[in-house]
Amino acid sequence: MRIRNLLVALAALVTALPAAAQFPDRPVRLIVPYPPGATNDILGRAFAEQMTRELGQPVVVENRGGAGTAIGAQATANARADGYTILLGTGTTFTLNPAVTRNLPYDPIRDFQMVSIVAEVPIIFITNPRVPARNLRELVAYAQANPGRVNFSSSGPATSLHLAGEMFARAANIGLTHVPYQGSAPAMLAVTGGDVQMMSEVVSGAVPAIQGNRVVPIAVTSEQRLSILPDVPTVAESGYPGFQALGWYGLAVPRATPAPIVERLREATNRVMAANELRARFEPTGLIILQPRTGAEVDMYMDRDRERWVPLVRALNLTAE
Repeated sequence: MRIRNLLVALAALVTALPAAAQFPDRPVRLIVPYPPGATNDILGRAFAEQMTRELGQPVVVENRGGAGTAIGAQATANARADGYTILLGTGTTFTLNPAVTRNLPYDPIRDFQMVSIVAEVPIIFITNPRVPARNLRELVAYAQANPGRVNFSSSGPATSLHLAGEMFARAANIGLTHVPYQGSAPAMLAVTGGDVQMMSEVVSGAVPAIQGNRVVPIAVTSEQRLSILPDVPTVAESGYPGFQALGWYGLAVPRATPAPIVERLREATNRVMAANELRARFEPTGLIILQPRTGAEVDMYMDRDRERWVPLVRALNLTAE
């Protein structure tokens, strides 16, 4: 049986090598699991444009939004494992959905091979101007002095925005009550209108309100300060060393995609990430285009992401139903 399995594996490898040498010889499909026009879609189309140059074949975006990225993920998992279907997935796709959703129509480990982690999405904590806090230390002191009276909004339960707030509450040993909304717009209205004291939001979504003095920026959850908000400190430098809570985007292909094709895609992706075009375009929006990683480094990133979020999800007993 072992000899037979070895022969099957060798046959698959021999078959894959010529295909990898010619890859790609036709258009490549990039599935974006969000509707057209969203930030995710804009990033996907910008990446597709750069990948087209690197691969020498058109990389065509296909929007398959819905079910918290699960529809697009399932479509990718069910596609032929030949490198011609790529998913622009997120931390929601590969970490949060499996942690909170029963009967998910895909398995992030069994069904996918990660190609690269291309960008991170920092989160910012903002407050209503009437809250007597202009920094994280003052916000913590206010929450300690008003137990049970400090609420924070987010775009929905069991999201990275929700969990970032919960993670900080635990780090600071304070009570924060989460008030979920159906989307960022009503969550922002809640904090600007004073219905809640605080909001956990992606940086790009918070900047207009910050610039309009409708909210106060307290801290960002990234490792370093952001060029778009250079005066806003990180949570880590504000007294909570090592604190990070980030969303992210990554490229993945069906698990059985031949290794030489995965590496070809990784090399092309790394060249795009090493160039400055996407960085110059998206850094002003608060999105962090990452440096290239090896396959082993990508796997380590995924492991750390699960270690960061999954225990918190379980401790909070969160489910998507």
